[in-house]
Amino acid sequence: MGSVDGGGGLNRREFLRRAAAAGIAVPGLSAILAACQDSGATGGASGAGATANPYGVGGIAGAAYPLARTDAPVTWHITDANPPIPSGLEPERGATLKVFNWGYYLKPKIMRDFGRAYGCEVELTDYADVPTAFQKLRSGQVDFDVMFGLSPDYMGKMIAAGLLRPLNHDYLPNFTANVWDQFRNPWYDQEARYTVPYTLITTGVFWRNDLFPVDVAALGNPYDVFWTDAPRNKTHLLRNRDPLAMAMMRRGLTDVNTTDPAVIQQAHDDVLEVVRAVDVKWDNDDYSDVPQGQAWLHHSWSGNALDAFVFYLTPEIDAASLQYVWPPALDPSLPGAVASDIIGVLTTGKNPVLAHLFADHMFRNEIALENFATYTGYQPPVRSINPDAIVADGIAPPNLATTVVREEDFAKGLQLAELPPEAEALWSDAYQRLQAGV
Repeated sequence: MGSVDGGGGLNRREFLRRAAAAGIAVPGLSAILAACQDSGATGGASGAGATANPYGVGGIAGAAYPLARTDAPVTWHITDANPPIPSGLEPERGATLKVFNWGYYLKPKIMRDFGRAYGCEVELTDYADVPTAFQKLRSGQVDFDVMFGLSPDYMGKMIAAGLLRPLNHDYLPNFTANVWDQFRNPWYDQEARYTVPYTLITTGVFWRNDLFPVDVAALGNPYDVFWTDAPRNKTHLLRNRDPLAMAMMRRGLTDVNTTDPAVIQQAHDDVLEVVRAVDVKWDNDDYSDVPQGQAWLHHSWSGNALDAFVFYLTPEIDAASLQYVWPPALDPSLPGAVASDIIGVLTTGKNPVLAHLFADHMFRNEIALENFATYTGYQPPVRSINPDAIVADGIAPPNLATTVVREEDFAKGLQLAELPPEAEALWSDAYQRLQAGV
């Protein structure tokens, strides 16, 4: 079980690194049997095709559910079997609100303050990755109330498996008042029927310019640095779909959810050139690898680059040596990847009112800023956080100004979405072969 008294400098990636180094499993709760409620059958006002539902929940066994895309958004059905909670209910006093989240991805003080305000305990349980979390929720052996860090590419799976409770927006006034407009009606969950956003991410290039004196920002295409100037034994790539997507974007392609075997194979071949040329290291530890010099060049997430500045610099390292670029910030004609982590109220939980209120708590302007600026390094999509002020107020230094996520840029960014099983297998195979160097 994650402690609400954990150290302030650790984010979710640091948690994973330390757990792996120690050879320990991610902690979990004792098994508490709780049957999942029926999910609503899903449907879409639109969608880019569909995939079979293997979960057999809510009377939709064997039925297909839609695959959401930015250009083919989905409105999920709400069924009588899984309705929103009624308006006007009192919070569950004296309860234990059970939060399911990545490790070190929510400031402990915020949880304690919420508990005091609502006369409840807040209990945090960590998970290692979304697929593992999904299987744990499906087991029926847990009763978590609210999940942080859910990714949009798991929306369909979560709803088809009956794991997400439809939201009653009467309990979400801060969300209604403060969130970016595009998250009132996101492509993966039209009308925000089942989820609200948590944090924003861009995927770019992170480097130490004192160790790797190449001005990546001056390149016509910053992605080219991995193919032209990458340092041997000091180049790191993220351990997921992102490097394959980067290879596609380098060629100007914008369908980073392609099902075309030829395009996926070409991306594999392109990344393989880098793997063989410079002996690539695969990890998601950009937040520590770059400031500590293990990596001079790292394919990176914006929040991790900012974490490097806030938590991992040592006195002998010049803060200005940390550099990050998100290519479209330099040239709007270049494609670039963005992502968001989201929050959902779970059908497994016993405290749906508190779960709603806690999710909404994260949209209070002062809470959103505190969680971002003093703990996670990942920016929330609330209007009160002015992108220019993030730099002006010293939350991000000028050399990391492109870690700031701007509303207009996010709207144009490319996002990874759920794939049909056949395409998911192709992407996975390409990634596994790259890790093996073949």
